[in-house]
Amino acid sequence: MSKRKRASLGRTPATPTPGSAPEDSADDAAVKEDMVHVAPDLLAGSPDIFAGKKPGAAAAPEMAAEPIEEPAPIEPEPAGAGMTLTPAEEAPAPAPQPEETPPPYVSAVAYPPRPHRGGSSTALGIVLVVIGLFALVVVLSGVDLTESGWPLFIIIPGITLVVVGFLRVGAVATIPGGIVTMLGVVLAYCNSTGDWPFWAYGWSLVVPFGIGLGMYLQALRDRDQHALRSGRTLLFISLIIFLIGFVLFESILGISGRDYFGPVGKAALPVLLILVGIILLVRRVQRSRQA
Repeated sequence: MSKRKRASLGRTPATPTPGSAPEDSADDAAVKEDMVHVAPDLLAGSPDIFAGKKPGAAAAPEMAAEPIEEPAPIEPEPAGAGMTLTPAEEAPAPAPQPEETPPPYVSAVAYPPRPHRGGSSTALGIVLVVIGLFALVVVLSGVDLTESGWPLFIIIPGITLVVVGFLRVGAVATIPGGIVTMLGVVLAYCNSTGDWPFWAYGWSLVVPFGIGLGMYLQALRDRDQHALRSGRTLLFISLIIFLIGFVLFESILGISGRDYFGPVGKAALPVLLILVGIILLVRRVQRSRQA
C-alpha cells in the first residue's frame, strides 16, 4: 500500500468542498478498492458496535423473567403412615386413666338398713300387753307379790324387750331390754337379801353391763363383728368396775357388814385385782408393738 493510501486511512473524511470534489472522490475510490469486502452474512450474528441508535428504533426487549415455581406445601403424614408393626413390636399400652373421684356429697360407704320407725312403738305395745297379762294372772290367782315378787314386774318386761328385739325389732328394743332386765335382777337380789348397800357398786351391773348385754345379743343375731367386740368390751369393763367396787366397799370398808369369803377372801380379792391389771397392761403393750 502506498504512503498516500495509508495517510488516507488515518484521516477522517471531511465535508467536500466545491473546489476539491474530484480529488476526494478519487481517493475514496482507491481506498475502497484496497479494503476487504465482508459479506453481510458474516456480520449477521455479530453486534453492530459502530451503528448508532436510530431515533425511531424500539428498545431491545428485556429478557423475560422465568416464573419461579413455589415449592408445594409439605402435608403432614397421618399417624402410623409408613410404619409397619412387626410381630416383635407391639403397640404401646394406653396409659391408665385416673379414677374419677366422686363428688364430696356422694358417700360410697354402704350402711346397713335402718330399722323401721315403728319398731319402738311396736316393742312398747308388746311390753304393755305382756305386763297386763301378767298382772291379770296374778290378780286372778291370788298370789301375793307384795314382799318379794314385785321385781318380776320389771324383769318380765325387760325379758320381753330382749326377745322382741332379738326376733323382730332389733337393737332399739334389745339394748333397753338388757338394761331393764339387769335392773330387775339387782332389785330382786337386794329385796330378797336386804343388802341395799349393794347399790354402791352394783349399779355397774345395770349400766354399762345391761347395754353390753343387749349389744352382744343383737350382734349375735346380725353377725356384726364390730358390735360383737363392742358388746364384749362393755361387759368386761362393767365386770372390772363391779370387782373394784366390791373390793373397796366390802373387803376394805365393809358397808354391808357381811363376810362373804372370810379372811381368805379379803386377801384374794386384792390379788385378783392386781392380776387383772397386769393382764390389761400386757395386752396394751402387745397391741402397741403390733401397731
